[in-house]
Amino acid sequence: MLIASCVTRGSVPVVVDTACDWVKPIYLTDHDIDVMERQTKKDILTHNRSWQVNCKKKILN
Repeated sequence: MLIASCVTRGSVPVVVDTACDWVKPIYLTDHDIDVMERQTKKDILTHNRSWQVNCKKKILN
């Protein structure tokens, strides 16, 4: 049995990415850097670089 239907939808749904509104870079103190494990620091750096690329903003030093 073949069932066919011609349905017209309205406009195509629009997806708005709001991540840059609530995701921010992670800032570390000297003490944080001293006590964190190497992998944690790498993860934070990856997060900050991803944020910078995706949100097109500079991280203040």
